[in-house]
Amino acid sequence: MSLPLQLFDSYQKKLVTIDPEKTVQEGVLKVYSCGPTVYSYQHIGNMRAVWLGDTIIGLAKLQGWDTEWVLNITDVGHLVGDGDMNQNVVNTEDKLEKAARLANQTVENIVNFYAQDYFDQCQALNFDLPANIESRQRDINQGVVNPKATEFIEEQMVLALELIADNRAYVLSDGIYFDWQANQDLDLPFAVNVGDNSFTGREIKNVTKNPQDFALWKFVSEDALQKWKFYDFPKAVNALAQCQMEGRIMHKWGCPGWHSECVAMICSILGRKMIKKRDKFSFSDFIGKTVIDIHTGGEDHIDIHHKNEIWQSEALGFHLSTNWVHNKFVLVDGKKMAKSVGNVYLVTGKQETTGFESIEEKGYDPLAYRLMLHEHHYGTQIDFTWEKLDQSQARLYNLRKEAAKLQGFIKLFPDNLLKGFELAQNTTEIDWLEILAEDLNVQKFLQVYSQLVLQLVQTMEKDQVIFASDIALVKKFDREFLKLNLFPVIDSSLWLQAKSRQEAKETKDYKLSDQIRLELIESNWQVDDYKWGYGLWKNR
Repeated sequence: MSLPLQLFDSYQKKLVTIDPEKTVQEGVLKVYSCGPTVYSYQHIGNMRAVWLGDTIIGLAKLQGWDTEWVLNITDVGHLVGDGDMNQNVVNTEDKLEKAARLANQTVENIVNFYAQDYFDQCQALNFDLPANIESRQRDINQGVVNPKATEFIEEQMVLALELIADNRAYVLSDGIYFDWQANQDLDLPFAVNVGDNSFTGREIKNVTKNPQDFALWKFVSEDALQKWKFYDFPKAVNALAQCQMEGRIMHKWGCPGWHSECVAMICSILGRKMIKKRDKFSFSDFIGKTVIDIHTGGEDHIDIHHKNEIWQSEALGFHLSTNWVHNKFVLVDGKKMAKSVGNVYLVTGKQETTGFESIEEKGYDPLAYRLMLHEHHYGTQIDFTWEKLDQSQARLYNLRKEAAKLQGFIKLFPDNLLKGFELAQNTTEIDWLEILAEDLNVQKFLQVYSQLVLQLVQTMEKDQVIFASDIALVKKFDREFLKLNLFPVIDSSLWLQAKSRQEAKETKDYKLSDQIRLELIESNWQVDDYKWGYGLWKNR
């Protein structure tokens, strides 16, 4: 039986309880996370948004949930000054096209390069993403993971056309726009002020329209690097007939607006069981329903991107998500990360090739940053400094050193690993899950977890025994949730090196023992000596 969990909903502005018996699909947690726009490197702040989705899914699995998680890749439609950072800038250039032109590369090359770098950074932080973009199969029946916006062009076309057919969108010479005035009847979870265009990032020059309107589809010139025609997509042609727009837009080149891709992907992928006929895809299949349980993203999406997603889905007659959960920004020395300030940091990479300093390049274990993310509640901003990262790395290494004592003792004295159940603090797995279920309280859980590890070490050193159930519990929560490599799988060859070093010390061959120790360090392994033996822990 899966357990409920509590999270803070940004629009309801309160803690909400997500009950497994009351989800869209009973017993299944459906989560969608807004992923990166892959026109440049993703920095440590972007990684916090991935952490949020990964951590929610990790907890849900521990609680017994079946989960479906999708994290998208934006590779078209995100315009420069598209309002994603509360900038009221009018610029209709696609970020991917701009990056491709500046680098004299194809858009595909830009997407593949930065997407791969994104996955490399996520891997360094032990994020368990749904899958690698390169291995994705376009098979809805098997499920879709890490979908790209360009793989759902047809669905985004249908979305715009169905809104036109219902008189909720209109056509201008430069594209199709969501009509704020025509959607005043919607019951939205947020307020909109007349004349407010801070969340759209565009200026409507036609005085008969409103600054709240945003692009669903943009018409582009024939020399655009990314362009599609409605005429080439059967489902779009059917939708064109319904809104009687064949003559006006069928043969025009165009590309989707940024705010439609997530609605299309959520419905097509996570809502696939609600779709009646795939060959006649229509958003009418979702009328009166809710598609997913949780939609996550950074706080910059609250007032812009996600409001526009909600607006579109409500206009189409359904609720996109039951809950909306956002993480706060990562600042650097109290300031927002910006190239002009020179305070943009990556997880991995070399400055001479990326133009940015990285955590790994400066000698830190990337998982020290993962621990820093664990140590701050997602609803509060993190003020990143190198001093704070020093502290997180010290705490990480101290935890690994204590865990190494347990691993070393089990390796050297396997017969002292006793069966039975006796937790050092009368703690049960349910207790830990209940702590985490309280608004993802990883901070409190870390305290309890660290205390138990230390107490297990003290008990082991005093009584020279360890209970197998204790070890299984701390290993499980590290490998399936914390993912800090506290209890790594250690190759037998490393244990042989450690044993040879110990034997060299016993025969007073200190030159050989020092040589073996340095060889282990070069492999990023540290060997520590104890009264009863030795242990290994990973220092990078």
